[in-house]
Amino acid sequence: MRLTVYTDYALRVMMYLAVHHGDGEKITIERMARAYGISRSHLMKIVNEFSQHGLIEATRGRTGGLRLGREPAAISIGEIVRLAEQDFALVECHAPGEVSTCVIVRSCQLKHGLRRAVEAFFAELDAMTLADTVASPEMAAEVLGIDGLPAMVIPILPAAMAIPVSDL
Repeated sequence: MRLTVYTDYALRVMMYLAVHHGDGEKITIERMARAYGISRSHLMKIVNEFSQHGLIEATRGRTGGLRLGREPAAISIGEIVRLAEQDFALVECHAPGEVSTCVIVRSCQLKHGLRRAVEAFFAELDAMTLADTVASPEMAAEVLGIDGLPAMVIPILPAAMAIPVSDL
């Protein structure tokens, strides 16, 4: 299973807003786009969807900007991922409303194990809050250029250049 780039960006947006949550300042999309080195249009789609669901509070105008719609400790990572991802059907027999073409679907037990695996995945994400993801706000603020420090561009590496999780 792999989360989409949209979900990755959504998590980044929410983490950025969580780091900034305590100071009451409204954050602009432009500022986040610069901090992460990603497109404003991608962020606008995320902000629009997440504000419609109450996770982000968006204010238009000259003094407008973004902030979290709730406390970071009241937003689970599972909630963010469920909102951002459209499909968690790992195999065709899990897709809601779809007719399975698999000839062994009625006797197959794999579907039950895969369903439990997805449920366990979300149980872990539901147990983690947005506040947990920014447990070191000072370090996150430094990396993102918050509090007047120059922002560091955080490049998004192609899969071939990505750092293996085991090396982190």
